[in-house]
Amino acid sequence: MEVKFKKVKSDKIKDSFVTALKEYEELHAYSVTLYQKRIKSSSMQAQPIISIKNIFSGVKRYRIMLGVYVSSSNSLKIEDVPQKVMTGWFAHELGHLVDYLSYSNLGMIKYGLKYVFSNTFKIKAEHEADYIAIKKGFREEIIATKEWVLNHELVGQRYKNKLNKYYLSIEQVELCNLNEPPFVPILEK
Repeated sequence: MEVKFKKVKSDKIKDSFVTALKEYEELHAYSVTLYQKRIKSSSMQAQPIISIKNIFSGVKRYRIMLGVYVSSSNSLKIEDVPQKVMTGWFAHELGHLVDYLSYSNLGMIKYGLKYVFSNTFKIKAEHEADYIAIKKGFREEIIATKEWVLNHELVGQRYKNKLNKYYLSIEQVELCNLNEPPFVPILEK
């Protein structure tokens, strides 16, 4: 398991990330970097690293961009988020990376374009990341993350609306059996 941290100073953040990543055995063969910097549109973003080097070698590398502040807030720092919530957030983002594993570099470019231009595809992708995290044993952490975001007074309404529009609801997560989600969408490759 190759984990790199860039500009991540908080041990709490590092511990939460490693705790979640340990459960994603299929990612242990890949380089995963957690990179903290200001992000405008979200709190975290899971991304493949596509470069000339890995286009031809086929070697896959991934990164999770981590904001300094929770999205829609200029005062609520990520490092102040409760550890269970942070672990749930990372479990969701790592679910995206597992979803990406079956895509080629060209497939990931198509995936990214669909994610940006199709709300239906974005909903399926976000639900799939939650389902993967739930199957890995993070159901309670996913619920804690959603409850915390939706109920925290310093989290902006824009971010809450995004959560409600694209992600599984708390009720949907509660209905998921750890071994058999009620519906697992199949994303077009």
